Amino acid sequence: MTVVPSLPAGLAARAEAVAGLIAERLDTPARADAAAVRAARQSDVSFWAGASLSEGHAGLALLHRHAAGREEGQGRARAFTRAAFAATGQSPLHHPGLFDGTAGLAFALQDVSRDEPRFLPSLGRLHEQLARQVIDADWPRVPGAVADHHYDLVYGAAGIAVQLCAAAPATPLVEEALERCLRHLVWVAADGNWAVGSRLDTGMAHGAAGIAAALAAAWRRDRRVPGQRAAMEELTGWLLAVGDGGTGPGRGGSGAGVAGGAGGLRWSRVVPADGGEAAPAWCHGTGGVAAGLLAVARATGDPGLEARAFAALEGLLDRVAGGDVPRSPTVCHGLAGIAALAHEFAAHGSAGAARALPGLALRLVDAADPGLPLLYRDHETTGHVVDNPGLLTGAAGIALTLRALATGHRPGWWSVLFPR
Repeated sequence: MTVVPSLPAGLAARAEAVAGLIAERLDTPARADAAAVRAARQSDVSFWAGASLSEGHAGLALLHRHAAGREEGQGRARAFTRAAFAATGQSPLHHPGLFDGTAGLAFALQDVSRDEPRFLPSLGRLHEQLARQVIDADWPRVPGAVADHHYDLVYGAAGIAVQLCAAAPATPLVEEALERCLRHLVWVAADGNWAVGSRLDTGMAHGAAGIAAALAAAWRRDRRVPGQRAAMEELTGWLLAVGDGGTGPGRGGSGAGVAGGAGGLRWSRVVPADGGEAAPAWCHGTGGVAAGLLAVARATGDPGLEARAFAALEGLLDRVAGGDVPRSPTVCHGLAGIAALAHEFAAHGSAGAARALPGLALRLVDAADPGLPLLYRDHETTGHVVDNPGLLTGAAGIALTLRALATGHRPGWWSVLFPR
């Protein structure tokens, strides 16, 4: 298990305590459902689905599996896993995505199965269901007809590939589905086929960084298709070329020739630029792009690209320390996601990320308000402030991140944010 530099003991204890309090307020599926009902009244977005990894019981199963109280946490994790499966009876999972579909439920079940092997037969059947959904998926292969949910990390082929790479045993049907995902991603990477309209997304959640990270994760596991290495180089070369502050190398390679090195690079959400650097976040902009570059660097053994990834993330962390504060405390587009990025980069040797980590953890702990139902509220892009219980944009994800920061370990659930 990867270990990063530990937090000061007092801060680690505070982070554990906050994470534990959130887990206590979401200790049963019934309480989580009640919290979701309250959150729905605060938002104009329908987000809660019982089987969802992102915003459902599957994600909360991970919250309790990784909680500090081992035995009690395992019992709760099993209860949430069963609730997630029960939810599919009312709302079957007809789509394969990682954060809100079959791949996400499989991810959670696989994690919980490490402590509860009785779930393994169900996991095998779920992977077969996932593989059939991928094989039957109607992903367009015509430039201009592609939408981000066909290929991205959250809903599309990139996230699905991450889970299929981890499926064990890798049955012939699973292998066929994984190959289809990888071939689709290689096609998408060619000549900007991931354009939605005239815009190209740079980010981890829905754009080039997420595609690159998924291809890199498969590469590291020796799951490869023709053109995969070239696709990774195409994506990283393009990302370095469009980073604000560098002239860019054009296509391919590790970005030699970027003006001023990657420390000066920062990324808007989409290209053409939509108003400067994206807000500090995991999902869009510099943070996620840096993580995508790091994933490719680790997969291909490119120290120059790794250095550029470090410099880009460390530059973002400096800007956050200087007052460029994320709008939300959550994982997807907020402070917890920035802390997770620092944790991930520190684990891979970034001295700047290791230095930033205690300050980010302190800021996140200090933001907790026990007077709120779940201690934190998500600040949605719509302007709504929501007591969201979920993993990606809610309190469960913050608790899981605090737990990782407190222990210094790289938890298994990190793979949905940083494929490997």
